[in-house]
Amino acid sequence: MTANFEAMRQAMIQGQILPQNVTHPKILQSFKVLLRESFVPQEQQNVCYSDMHIPMAEDRIMLAPTILARLIQEAHILSSDRVLVLGCSTGYAAIVLSYLAQKVIAVESNSTYVKQMKEAFESYEIFNAHSYLGTLREGCLEHAPYEAIFIEGGIEEIPGELFSQLTEGGRIVTILSKGKQMPCQGVVIEKRGGSIHTSSFFETSAPILKEFQHTESFEF
Repeated sequence: MTANFEAMRQAMIQGQILPQNVTHPKILQSFKVLLRESFVPQEQQNVCYSDMHIPMAEDRIMLAPTILARLIQEAHILSSDRVLVLGCSTGYAAIVLSYLAQKVIAVESNSTYVKQMKEAFESYEIFNAHSYLGTLREGCLEHAPYEAIFIEGGIEEIPGELFSQLTEGGRIVTILSKGKQMPCQGVVIEKRGGSIHTSSFFETSAPILKEFQHTESFEF
């Protein structure tokens, strides 16, 4: 039986996203327009509208709809903002952010994902988002500074190189793990007056991106 993806999209918005108090009209519009099934492997298409993370190749995930929508709403992206997106695989999150921001730079360490993102941007006629091959931990200095950096996946730390690419008042939005015995938190980490301020908004869970596993370089 062929899946009714349009009905699934509507159910996702009405049953998952709106009950979480996600009300930003551009976020809601992007979730209504974007076909999640075209961003995931074929074997994941029937579950891609479920409220769960979708496993992708190369240690990536597509964040669950409610988690992605809540994180982006908490980021308070302005139409003048430049946003760096790290680890967004085929580009779904990057396109959602492109609805809000002036410019989106998406970095992936896998050339196949970079190509798929480029194709997705072209398919949806997204002209303010661009994909680049690079190391996630290093960000994208070429197009810095950024008002916001979005990391799609769990992290244990953020290297100093990323903070140096933020503007004053800029923020990093992601899912932060503070230890195996503690729940992950959806966080906004703001660079303010030379200091780092972390605000936690909700408990969640997500696989830790290997590029942001704990080392000795930077701790919260």
